[in-house]
Amino acid sequence: MLKLYNSLTKKQEEIKIDQDDVKIYLCGPTVQSSPHLGHGRSAVVFDFFIRYLKYLNYSVLFARNITDIDDKIIEKSQEKNISYRELGDNVWKEFVLAHENLNCLVPDIEPRATAYIPEIIKYIEQLVQNGFGYVTSSGVYYDVSKFEEYLELSGRSIEDVRTGTRVETEDDKKRAEDFALWKFSKENEPFWDSPWGNGRPGWHIECSTMISETLGKTIDFHCGGIDLIFPHHENEIAQSKGVDINENFANYWLHNGMLNLSGKKMSKSDGNVKLLNEYIDEYGGDVVRFFFLRAHYRSPQEFSEQLLIETKKTLNNLAEFTKDVVAEPNDNDTVDVFIKCMNDDMNTPKLLGEIFEKIKDTSNLDKESTLKIKQTVKFIFEILGFELDTSKQNIVEEKLLSKFFAKYDIQFNDIETAMSEFSLKREDFRLNKKYGEADKMREDLLEIGIVMNDGENVGWYWKNS
Repeated sequence: MLKLYNSLTKKQEEIKIDQDDVKIYLCGPTVQSSPHLGHGRSAVVFDFFIRYLKYLNYSVLFARNITDIDDKIIEKSQEKNISYRELGDNVWKEFVLAHENLNCLVPDIEPRATAYIPEIIKYIEQLVQNGFGYVTSSGVYYDVSKFEEYLELSGRSIEDVRTGTRVETEDDKKRAEDFALWKFSKENEPFWDSPWGNGRPGWHIECSTMISETLGKTIDFHCGGIDLIFPHHENEIAQSKGVDINENFANYWLHNGMLNLSGKKMSKSDGNVKLLNEYIDEYGGDVVRFFFLRAHYRSPQEFSEQLLIETKKTLNNLAEFTKDVVAEPNDNDTVDVFIKCMNDDMNTPKLLGEIFEKIKDTSNLDKESTLKIKQTVKFIFEILGFELDTSKQNIVEEKLLSKFFAKYDIQFNDIETAMSEFSLKREDFRLNKKYGEADKMREDLLEIGIVMNDGENVGWYWKNS
């Protein structure tokens, strides 16, 4: 039986839902800047989850939103001297490319916040009518004192909230902890008409409205990064209960842990980010995807390029192990291991450990038993969204080599021709006694795994595959 950790109840629970009507909402990106690895992790871990539900024959309706209007988008678009819509469209294309290269399933519904402005206004009107919203000179705010269950998800206290750094601090609010439902527009900012004045929606109200409009008042799984628990998800609950106190809103709350760089949380605000598409270009989407499989989705995950390199080698070994076999669930023990690990709160690191033990044990098995395990391993990884295709690695290597040689105005068609041109350019430096430049070319070459020797018959060779 599938068991998952529910962030609301703070415990692992047996999942009890209508298998024929599963509604999932994942908080998608705010399209202000290029996707980083943290965005990739959230997209991939919940893609594992959805794929596994489908394997278990759950009928899934999956929605992931696009936040295309908020303060940060406006600030960034003004910096670039383009419209908020142009910025959002450009950034969203980068996210689409990343999701595609990571082999993430396309959501059934991808609502944009700006497409739901009339519905958002109606939602706010209901909150005001129910006594949860009030109007000031700067906007419309949610009165959190009216909602007794506020902070139940995050477990914070009001004192924590009042001293927190992410709380809005407009002077005309009743309390520091109250949050914006509608913000009146300032000069040169985009706006929409509303009963209270020209403005735009607050961040939290967008998701509450889009969930209600696309999936209904109650959904099964609300997913997102752990950094969204407060204030975003906390405020979504307050809003939904403010409209209909009897609705459950979300049966289960699932949150993925953050990525760390040298022990620090990866975040845009701290400037501590790595661009996702750069790593996909260099290592391949399958490698980045497999990297996220290595850690439990709820745990913090340490990132380094060395770990990506190790991940690449591991994935290559899996591809070689399953090469030229058809994906079939022919080994029952291996299938049982898969189900047991995934049913235990999607314990993917344990799953990997168990699978590698199975692979190791094949050295003592006959050909038929080994073949069954190979077929089953390939079957499992296909369920999880991996192709395990050795030919794909060659494509990634060619992209890397093409990018490298382009720096020296060398068009890459094949390694022999490119290296011949590279050697001639480097030899010109040596003949003109520009040894520093020649040494720098050799050092650059070594970084991509090619060794060039001077004064030796071997010339150059691959250091590693």
